[in-house]
Amino acid sequence: MLSASCNAIRSLLAACAAGSLLLFAGCGYRLDGQFTGASGAQSVLGDGSSTLKIEKVDHVALYPWVSYYIRGLLRDEINLRRLGRWTDQGDADYLISVSMPGFRVRSAVSNREDSTLLHASHIKLEILVRNGRTGAVVWQSGVVSYEDWHETVNEDEIIRNGLAETARRALDLMQQKF
Repeated sequence: MLSASCNAIRSLLAACAAGSLLLFAGCGYRLDGQFTGASGAQSVLGDGSSTLKIEKVDHVALYPWVSYYIRGLLRDEINLRRLGRWTDQGDADYLISVSMPGFRVRSAVSNREDSTLLHASHIKLEILVRNGRTGAVVWQSGVVSYEDWHETVNEDEIIRNGLAETARRALDLMQQKF
């Protein structure tokens, strides 16, 4: 008697799981978090099959590694979201320019020995996408900013985290349809 009720419960759970999978698939949900489409990605760049190249990165930071870090961030995030295919040489369908009009990292709270206990960071980025053939502006993020407090003394880590969050926010805007 007990095994018959266990089998009935298992059958009911299996039916519920199958039904919910069908329901989610019918609504357009996917496990990878992307929109439905030809390659799974939708943005102002199309379905993800276009080629991209970073044209330039301008920044106001005094750290020479920031421009290389921004290039890597954009490349990684765009690859992760499957928004396009990268090319380093030759022509590309889209050219990306990044500017950093604002950058500030400060120690905000110090102890008696003048050791920094809390940092404040404020980073602004703007991304511009141009058509690789005509040079016409296809999309512009506007100035996207990120501000936060950090309890670490590693200034490079603070900058990296701030740049990553700001780049993610800008690329989120690239995927919005309105």
